[in-house]
Amino acid sequence: MNRKQLLLLSIIFSLMIPSVSHAQAWSGILNPARAIDWSTVGIPGGIPARTTACATLNAATYGNGSADSTGAINSALRSCASGQYVSLSTGTFLISGNVQVPSNVTLRGAGANQTILQAHSSSGAVVSLGSGSVSFGQSNAIAVTGGTSAGSMSITLASTSGVSVGSYLVIDQLNDGVIVSSAGSEGSCTWCDNGQGGTRVQGQIVEVKSVSGATVGITPALYVSYTRTPHATPFTATKYAGVESLQVYANNTGATTNFAMSLCAYCWISGVEGNYTDGDHVEIDFSYHSEVINSYFSNAYKHTPGTTDSDLALRNKSTGMLVQNNIFERLHLSATMEWGPAGNVIAYNYMFGNFDANSPNVMMSNLNTHGAHPQFNLWEGNTVTQIHPDSIWGSTGTLTTFRNWATGATKICNPLTGRGTVTCSPMGAQGASGVNGWYSVQAVRAMDFDFLVSNSNMVGDVIGSSTMAELTYYNDGSRLLTQVPLVVAVCGPSPCGSGSRGYDTTANGYTLGYGEASDSGGGTYDSLTPFSTVFQHGEFNLITGLLSLLPGITQTFPASFYLTSKPAWFGSMPFPAIGPDVTGGAFVSGHANNIPAKACYEGVMGGSDSGGSPLPFNADACYGSSQSSTVVPAPPTGITVIVH
Repeated sequence: MNRKQLLLLSIIFSLMIPSVSHAQAWSGILNPARAIDWSTVGIPGGIPARTTACATLNAATYGNGSADSTGAINSALRSCASGQYVSLSTGTFLISGNVQVPSNVTLRGAGANQTILQAHSSSGAVVSLGSGSVSFGQSNAIAVTGGTSAGSMSITLASTSGVSVGSYLVIDQLNDGVIVSSAGSEGSCTWCDNGQGGTRVQGQIVEVKSVSGATVGITPALYVSYTRTPHATPFTATKYAGVESLQVYANNTGATTNFAMSLCAYCWISGVEGNYTDGDHVEIDFSYHSEVINSYFSNAYKHTPGTTDSDLALRNKSTGMLVQNNIFERLHLSATMEWGPAGNVIAYNYMFGNFDANSPNVMMSNLNTHGAHPQFNLWEGNTVTQIHPDSIWGSTGTLTTFRNWATGATKICNPLTGRGTVTCSPMGAQGASGVNGWYSVQAVRAMDFDFLVSNSNMVGDVIGSSTMAELTYYNDGSRLLTQVPLVVAVCGPSPCGSGSRGYDTTANGYTLGYGEASDSGGGTYDSLTPFSTVFQHGEFNLITGLLSLLPGITQTFPASFYLTSKPAWFGSMPFPAIGPDVTGGAFVSGHANNIPAKACYEGVMGGSDSGGSPLPFNADACYGSSQSSTVVPAPPTGITVIVH
């Protein structure tokens, strides 16, 4: 795309994107119309350090897993004073119901490899922080009558009933049907806005900072101009609830998710393990500035699409969330954004081994959008197999990918269903006698942006791997896939149009504008928009060995778009770890190093792609005793970057 196109697109989108009043880490690289201030995500000041135990529960008291402890844990949590924690000892606790962590209380184990919640829950979440959902409807929605411009931190409401300082508002507006749509390749997502028929999928959550008559001060500022009959729906939230240093061991008894955040603000999940899941590992709904960090989510009973995807699901306008430094292993998807989450950061996670049990040759995505209309989200520093904002249930806008390594290759291991010893040896083509492991050879795409994805930023990512370059044998073992750097569904650049993308004949670096996974180009839903609106700069593609740089744009990249300095949990590892300016790295022509989550899995936990998971995990062993999200000043060494 040339500079004239970029300038034209800047004008087109300036009407709907906030202006920026001060320099951010992306200044000079991203157009301000395409980004927000991500440095404020997560809990202000990091996770609170709670030092006083209000109660200590010993596993031996409950037969080390033979007697149900759900009631006792909940009773201790309800009785705990603000700012204290309930301590669970080393051992096993049987959970037959649902554990509920209230405001200003932490549930803390002795370590994810030492405190085990043996989950026999038949519904809902094994561990919940917050509960319920926002009630939408004309009786709840308040008309926003003023202050609707992008960047506004003060709005005028038709009524302030139910609105008070410290409460929250879901701000939304009617779809425009062009950039914002709930109509995807498999139909209209009528549930993407929680009961409003899919008509209001674009929005965000704001916290009320002041109320003066009809004028309400809010934070963060409005990300877009809300001019299409905007509404504000008030709710209150559980605040400062946390769960730390324990494991949920799933038993396929019917739980929907291992961990849940709903209507939660400044909450956290830290240093935990999900050892299989009946449904999802984590579900997050209507939550605000909370965190999921330093954790390990491994395996699932179900590897098929449905109401759950064995993933972390970030949903329902959740805003300012931080998902950082986690390991996602052998799931269906890894981290999915759907139903309008806005202004969130998913960063420095290691994601691999995903598969679909019904289609075990297909490459499944790790970073995914799957329901209208996520906006202004940042995916930074992750090491993944595939990045895939899809358009199955509607649109995605203003997504930024920065310094990710998308390898374009993943190994699939037996068993494909149920709990069992994971093994990948010996390797070979699927179906061969005695074979337990093989590589995905269908829908092989490192970056796959579907037809309703618009105005994206791809900056400083690294695409491909030595495994992708050698990839792999087709089912009968007779031929290799052909590598293709970039294909577009609609012409456009070449290769493009009908027959431009192979399903099981090509391994692709970037594919842009296709309707569904099996679409080879020229299909009903195909669009040039993802290609024509993308801002792509500083991407290194191993397939070509070339670095894409836009003329007139700075070629000096900041270390991060949200961190102000090297984080403590990087230890002595190089920071930044991935990017066009990284040299001497272990992977991809020197442009990529390990990130801490990958180093934890391989170096501390002893993991590899040969199987054996889930593995023993303890966040302290990997990242030190401090598991706070707070960063400490420590400039990167050996790499020329800008750190703001």
